Amino acid sequence: MLFTDFHTHNMSAPAGSAIVSLPLEILLSPETFEPSDGASYSAGIHPWWTDGDVDRMFVGLSALVRHPQVVALGECGLDRLRGASLELQCAIFERQVEMASAQSLPVTIHCVRAFGELLRLHKRLKPATVWTVHGFRGGPQLARQLLTAGMDLSFGLHHNAESLRITPEHRRHFETDDSGVSLAEVLRAAGL
Repeated sequence: MLFTDFHTHNMSAPAGSAIVSLPLEILLSPETFEPSDGASYSAGIHPWWTDGDVDRMFVGLSALVRHPQVVALGECGLDRLRGASLELQCAIFERQVEMASAQSLPVTIHCVRAFGELLRLHKRLKPATVWTVHGFRGGPQLARQLLTAGMDLSFGLHHNAESLRITPEHRRHFETDDSGVSLAEVLRAAGL
């Protein structure tokens, strides 16, 4: 079985092997985006960046999501520990979800201590595209809630084995994120 690294910050990942999350510098200056042939990318306003120049980020994001090699919007989401107020993060996230729907792009979600808000937003917004919670480490009860709501889960090196087990194969993804480990190591840790 062939796996794609669902979410990585490794800009030198081999083309076709990963979805590379574009850094803030490219979001702020989309004209500098020079994609590698055959590579796939995601672009989004990370919740940690929500206390920055969000209007300028949205200008860059609106240009990037139209690029044929940008295959997902993200990572974006909610983080109670960092970034702007949760209220502002929710508004920024909602705007990105609308953009993703308009471009038919799936959404890669960063969520820290805000799963209740994420579930409420999903229920209210009824997104037209798939949302995937990346780097999921939560327990099986939370995994079931997210899966029942219609979200997919992506697992890294450190994960809850029971949550991984109960996630249907077609809704389960694997990632290296910014860990510096290989996807093969992540898959070995998952028992694959």
